[in-house]
Amino acid sequence: IKRMHIIVKGMLEDAMRALETRDTLLADDVQSRDNDVDRLHWLVARQYNILLHNINLAEKMNMTIGMASTCFLIGRIIERIGDHVVKITQNVPRLIDTNTDQKIIDQLLTASTLALDIFNKSINAFFKKDIGASHETIDTVKNLETLCEEINALVPKQKGSIALSVGYVVESTRRIGEYAEDISENVINYLVAEHHG
Repeated sequence: IKRMHIIVKGMLEDAMRALETRDTLLADDVQSRDNDVDRLHWLVARQYNILLHNINLAEKMNMTIGMASTCFLIGRIIERIGDHVVKITQNVPRLIDTNTDQKIIDQLLTASTLALDIFNKSINAFFKKDIGASHETIDTVKNLETLCEEINALVPKQKGSIALSVGYVVESTRRIGEYAEDISENVINYLVAEHHG
């Protein structure tokens, strides 16, 4: 999961850099890295299934089924975040080629930075088993949604193809934040269950 987070984090950072520096090659490179994320997700799912069928192994690994289940769910969410980063990079070339309004580009970068921050904090809260930080992450998603609505309000002034691409990027950015919120909710559920278990 740490490895998946590092790859997806790097993918999102590079997707933003590709948009900022108008680098279509970097955008292509980001898409190719998603295969590694899919492979790691498959590995997490496989280990989870093995543990489900072998409780002794879970004990040997010092892992509860609750923890294994949380890892599986978080792995799946990170994999989906990776898919949304790919969607963002698929739209970057169109935004670069069509001279999109710089104000929109800047706002997309601001929203992406916030989405990345929420994602990083949700993962850190998972590894630190920090319920307070998980709650904070959930609260921050509202700010991201407001930002996304502001960008969408600027879109109708743009040409059709640009408006469409901006729409896709905004939607995927918002989904990344919402998936990070799901990670935090899973962490809270796991920690509450473990505390009372």
